Amino acid sequence: MKVPVKIKKEIVTSWWIDNLIDSLIVAFLYLAISALVLQLPQSQLGSPVWPPAGIAVGALLARGRSRCWGIFLGAALNSFFVSKAPFLFAILAGFVPTIGALTSTTLILFFNKTNNFLNYVKNFVRFALATTFGGTILQALLGTLIVSSAGLITWDVYWKVAWGWWVGDAMGVLLFAPLVFVWWSRQSTITPVTNNKWSFRSNGKELFLCLSILVVTSYFTIIGNQPLEYFLLPPLLWSAFRFGSKITTLTVMFTAMVAAISTSYKFGSFYKISTEINSLIFLQLFMGVILITTLMVLVLAEENNRNSQELQEQVILKDKAYTQLDLINRDLEEIIETRTSELLEANREIKFLNEQLTAENYRMSSELAVTRRLQKMILPRTKELNTIKELDIVGFMEPADEVGGDYYDVLQQNGHIKIGIGDVTGHGLESGVIMIMLQTAIRTLLINGEKNPVKFLSTVNHTIYENLQRMNCEKSLSLILIDYHDRVLHLSGQHESVIVIRDSGDIEIIDTDALGFPIGLTDEISEFIFETAINLNLGDVVVLYTDGITEAENSTKELYGIDRLIHTISKFHRNSVDQIREAVITDIREFIGSSKVYDDITLVVMKRKI
Repeated sequence: MKVPVKIKKEIVTSWWIDNLIDSLIVAFLYLAISALVLQLPQSQLGSPVWPPAGIAVGALLARGRSRCWGIFLGAALNSFFVSKAPFLFAILAGFVPTIGALTSTTLILFFNKTNNFLNYVKNFVRFALATTFGGTILQALLGTLIVSSAGLITWDVYWKVAWGWWVGDAMGVLLFAPLVFVWWSRQSTITPVTNNKWSFRSNGKELFLCLSILVVTSYFTIIGNQPLEYFLLPPLLWSAFRFGSKITTLTVMFTAMVAAISTSYKFGSFYKISTEINSLIFLQLFMGVILITTLMVLVLAEENNRNSQELQEQVILKDKAYTQLDLINRDLEEIIETRTSELLEANREIKFLNEQLTAENYRMSSELAVTRRLQKMILPRTKELNTIKELDIVGFMEPADEVGGDYYDVLQQNGHIKIGIGDVTGHGLESGVIMIMLQTAIRTLLINGEKNPVKFLSTVNHTIYENLQRMNCEKSLSLILIDYHDRVLHLSGQHESVIVIRDSGDIEIIDTDALGFPIGLTDEISEFIFETAINLNLGDVVVLYTDGITEAENSTKELYGIDRLIHTISKFHRNSVDQIREAVITDIREFIGSSKVYDDITLVVMKRKI
């Protein structure tokens, strides 16, 4: 269905308006939060957390990466107006968090295939890894590079500043990206784990109690210098289990920022420890532990809630199925009576159809038997093969069904020997008829004196193609033709590789893929036909075969393969062609065992007489 042009324009206009509004909101949030953070007393140890980094990533995940220019605008304005940086420096400073947020968001979307990183534990872990070791590292390195190049810091403290920058940005992303995402995302986020709708009377009291415990514990732990830091985890986990993502992300942010702000104003347990060890690492570890643990529990609770709902749905479906089964059982007797009468009528019809089918099968079996007999009749006879002066040749063909689709022939005309072998796709009557047509076409061309390999194969292809079109048949075949004259074999056409075992035992494999094209696929193949020549010395053996040999399977689904075929031929290459043929066929039968034969088996062995 085509969308009217007017509607398309309205959709595009609406997208641009949404994009503009969202980007301005991102810019405002980035600028405002940056200004607030920079108003805090700045410790010589640096800032433990940089919230704008998390706002940037959370906004892109919630509203789309097209809002990235809002990050650039907010960061540039912060550098220019708040930090009083030169205009060019402010522009460069705007690019750094933009690139970092885009990198983190792109990695998250690539690995999670979704922007929702709070729906599965694996998605949250990928979010944490992508942000911590992706975009935040990049923006820390770029940002430190810019301030170092501007002369604001010396190069000898580059890595120390980059480390502090990275840790602060990473904490900011892990803390504020989930908060922004769940409060601003268009899609539904994790809901409270309860089967009932939210009500202030029942759930509000529980929430008030949880928040009260969190506030009191935060006071005694963070402000009151009591070593109770990890007593903050129980109320946070309580929130994760009971109150959903929006409240939980707020409580985690509140706890972490109280710790960070109290440290900035030089009071509380974390300030004391940071002063003693001259590092903010203890505060940052505390923030990392509480937010990672709480959010992991939040996601686990969501997974369990989702699984519980799915289980409940399955139970409901099962109850419905049992109800339907009861209804069916009540009417079963009536249904059985109706079905019995229908079955009696169907049985009479089946009996009549079976009689017709038996007659039809007898007719088809007769036709297949005639076709198979014709196939055998046109195969080269031993008497004909024995009249060839310089070559000993034997063949073997065993169809997988009543009528096979393999072809081989050996023809003589005016001292020239033409050997052919091919494989029609599929089995059955059609394949057998095509094989007979192929033999007729080749013999006719040979009798009419056609010797050019390109014209010979092209004419055969055209004849088969036209007949296949009349038959409305989509089959094709591989075919290789070999002319022997004056101790040289001339090969043309595409089929299985030709195996040559020299009298010395040396092995040569002739790949025929580049010598032709499948017969019957198209009406013209002249440009694909090429010829190659092989000198045949006394005692040299040449073996032709179809894929029914190399692709024969045993009981373990292992293929017979060309390597085993070559090995068997090599062992008996000094024997007669009859013995070589029998050795190969015997080895194939032993390999297949009792397994089903899926394809026709055809083998031609020729040897230069000594």
